[in-house]
Amino acid sequence: MPYVFHTKTIQSILDPVAQQVAQLIMLHEEAQEGRIVADLLPPVSAVSAAVQNLITIGKQTSENSKDELLKKDMPPAIMAIENATRLLSEAAEGLRQETQSPDDKKKLLDGSRGILQGVSQLLLVFDQSEVRKMVKMCEGIIEYIKVSEMVESIEDVITFTENLAPNLTSMVKLVDTRREELTNASHSAILEDELNQVRKGLPLLLSALKTLVGLKKTKSEGILDAQENRDFIV
Repeated sequence: MPYVFHTKTIQSILDPVAQQVAQLIMLHEEAQEGRIVADLLPPVSAVSAAVQNLITIGKQTSENSKDELLKKDMPPAIMAIENATRLLSEAAEGLRQETQSPDDKKKLLDGSRGILQGVSQLLLVFDQSEVRKMVKMCEGIIEYIKVSEMVESIEDVITFTENLAPNLTSMVKLVDTRREELTNASHSAILEDELNQVRKGLPLLLSALKTLVGLKKTKSEGILDAQENRDFIV
């Protein structure tokens, strides 16, 4: 079953597990006369050890997170991994016996599939939570930028800039990190284009605010045009 890795981190974690599981499947397929002659306990133990740390981190993340969706979605993913691990252990033990049961071979396949699906789901739950954090930060920036419509003096411009700049810098860094993580080149390029627009937009907005404030202070012509320019940038 092919798996699409959305980020490099997910790929780096899931790919080794997938290779270990593939080894189990290969041992099954190479069995002679429908009987598995290899001892599957060592590779099954390796798979179990590989996912146990993920289970522990998943539980800790779920307990400590304030993300209600993560707290709801993480336990089923963890349970799926634990159930799949149990199936693999039962299959490995059963297939060591002289008389091998078809049920044990089914457990091997179901457990292998369940491990991949469960780990993939766990990583996706965590990744979606990280994306929600990023989106929330972006939405906060968007809301604060609307404050620019109330800027009336150069002091207001300074305060607006002091409040916006550090948060905007954090947002850009977070989104840029996400961009570098993406395995889809087109999605990465879209984020890069949007980041460039943000980087160019802040100086333009501050310039527009200074111009508008200056015109209002001197009661010069062009105030309406300056307001429209500010609104356009916003």
